[in-house]
Amino acid sequence: MKKFFNLSTREGFGQFVSGAGICINLLLSGVKIFIGVLSGAISIIADGLNNLSDVATSAIMLAGFRIAAKPPDEEHPFGHGRAEYLAGLFVAAGMILVGGKLLLSSVDKIINPEEMDAGLITMFVLGVSVVAKFFLGLLYRFAARKINSQALGAAALDSFTDCLATSVVIFSIYLWIYFGINIDGGAGVFVSAFILRGGFSALKDILNPLLGDRPDPEFLDGIKKIVTDAPEVLGVHDLIVHRYGAKQFFVSMHVEMPATLKLLEAHEIIDRLERKLHSTFHVSATLHVDPVIQGDSAFDEHRALAEKILAEIDTRLTLHDFRVVPYKTGRKLIFDVAVPWNFLMSDRDLRKKFQRRLIELHHDDRAIIHLDHQFC
Repeated sequence: MKKFFNLSTREGFGQFVSGAGICINLLLSGVKIFIGVLSGAISIIADGLNNLSDVATSAIMLAGFRIAAKPPDEEHPFGHGRAEYLAGLFVAAGMILVGGKLLLSSVDKIINPEEMDAGLITMFVLGVSVVAKFFLGLLYRFAARKINSQALGAAALDSFTDCLATSVVIFSIYLWIYFGINIDGGAGVFVSAFILRGGFSALKDILNPLLGDRPDPEFLDGIKKIVTDAPEVLGVHDLIVHRYGAKQFFVSMHVEMPATLKLLEAHEIIDRLERKLHSTFHVSATLHVDPVIQGDSAFDEHRALAEKILAEIDTRLTLHDFRVVPYKTGRKLIFDVAVPWNFLMSDRDLRKKFQRRLIELHHDDRAIIHLDHQFC
């Protein structure tokens, strides 16, 4: 097995699990389609086709993990980790496609019902199929949590959905055998609804990292804590995290430090913090120093004034990179404002409101404000 899959690596483990999914789904698909054709039950054929689509999606996952394992190259300097997300996207799309086709076939079966020729042997085989898919789903879920894989998470959801879908088919056969009630088409609609629901749910989970979702709050808090725990650090802001696959993270952050620090001292502190972030969270970090003036009463007075006005507008607004320069008979306040992502006021209105209030309190002062809309 080690010849084909290196289970000690994340990608190798993912490839092994995907390969197991191909084998199991291929066997189940062949058996179900064969029984479905013999019995004339559209729900059994549809269930078999669903497993056949799972073979294709497992193969795509296998290819995705293989591509994700490739090292960075000239055209892809950040590596190929996002190939795994594309594989998960195909899994979700396959579920939606199969669910849609099954829905159309089932509606036709309701309009034009046909008798089934299914017996206890069929029910037994499908029961074994439920057990097999359940354990495959457990394997997928275990692997998804072990290596933090959205693609395997989508496959786990697909497998558990298949268990429910096949159980519905078994129930429809039971009603036909013992009560002569034919709900084959209705069962197919029910199965298709669960497949579609699972497909759209998996699609949402995969699209989030592809579009750029907000990182885990605990991860962000951990990064901030390492930096702010340094005695020379006064505060942090403008934290940005880029993700290229499950293991490749790039972090940038502005770090406030006393303006009295010498350049070489500040550089050594930043280097130390970047190394600690890498060893703790395995991220590539780039930290930017923002000098903060301390012990200047005029500076502190103007900064306190700016913070007071911002708090009047919205208590969530915070400032950084604060500077004070002469301006005609007054002062010019130059600073950045961190704007939360769900802040409703426009940038123009925020600047106007601040400027108007500043002039009310200090007629000769003006403000130049840069608005930082937060990404994390």
